[in-house]
Amino acid sequence: MTSHPAPANAPALIAVAHGTRDQAGVEEIERLVELVRRTRPGVRVRLCWLELAEPLLRDALPGVLGPVVVAPLLLSTGYHVKIDITAAVGDRPGTAVARQLGPDPRITAAVLDRMRLAGPLTDADVALFASGSRDPEAAADLAEVAAQLQRQTGCRVHPRFLTDERWREGLPEGVQVANYLLAPGYFNDRLQAHAKTVLGLPRAPEPIGAHPAAAEVILDRYDEAARTLAL
Repeated sequence: MTSHPAPANAPALIAVAHGTRDQAGVEEIERLVELVRRTRPGVRVRLCWLELAEPLLRDALPGVLGPVVVAPLLLSTGYHVKIDITAAVGDRPGTAVARQLGPDPRITAAVLDRMRLAGPLTDADVALFASGSRDPEAAADLAEVAAQLQRQTGCRVHPRFLTDERWREGLPEGVQVANYLLAPGYFNDRLQAHAKTVLGLPRAPEPIGAHPAAAEVILDRYDEAARTLAL
């Protein structure tokens, strides 16, 4: 990814992730944010969390001077995007909230890259696993990601939430697995267990993590939101 220096008056980029007690998950998100920082030197980039790790967005945001773009490191819409981040930002002047990372074909292509690293692709159906949400928009987002992955692989893709205990229903035998999670943690542990103990796979794909495509999408979302501040 090419580095692009930022203008002197560029808003700060506050990347906000969900949060995890899993140290590997924290470190992977930190690597992703560092990739963003290296790609756009001159922009103040800070990582915050919504819960389970520090600093929390609601605590850190008041101490950031000047205009700010809050960039959710979240793959779909839902409670955290609509409620948690909105509440933390409040009526702070000079602040824009960027769109979440997905659905985006580049993120989906990163999921496919992780599938390839886990083993040779076949023409079997794919179970696409995401964390889960009761928000209908999140289900629609995952359905769009499934459609994108189906176009990219040529295989039939079945979207599944890891919070759904009935995830196995309707899946044919011998499916491949796609990991639509951003980093290690609770949901990735559950995905890995499903893949190995229920589906019988020797290895499951890793989360998207510090993939160049994820950094590219974060910066595109940042630029889009920064333009609204300029207006």
